[in-house]
Amino acid sequence: MTIEERKDNTYFDQSGKQILVGDLLKVFHFRSRNRNYYMYHVVVMEKTKDFPVIACKSHYADKPHCRMFVLANNSQRVYYDAKIIGERDWQTKRKKIKVVDAVS
Repeated sequence: MTIEERKDNTYFDQSGKQILVGDLLKVFHFRSRNRNYYMYHVVVMEKTKDFPVIACKSHYADKPHCRMFVLANNSQRVYYDAKIIGERDWQTKRKKIKVVDAVS
């Protein structure tokens, strides 16, 4: 991913909804004894020396621990393990795409 692609902070969850700052994401973590375990992340804007990027942080952490361009590193910019379960600003118009599975 080039620098110009990283400057574009448009990312989508597994259902194709645009991820915005302040959203609460439910992310698959692992499976044990027929039960799924999930992590919950809040989407924040992290300032870097070159440009701001969207990152994920835990609700108990002070600083973000993972940037979105690492998690959604594919042509559609989809974070396949995440689903938006809480929206901070529900009135904002969000982009919606049709998610296509990557061909291996």
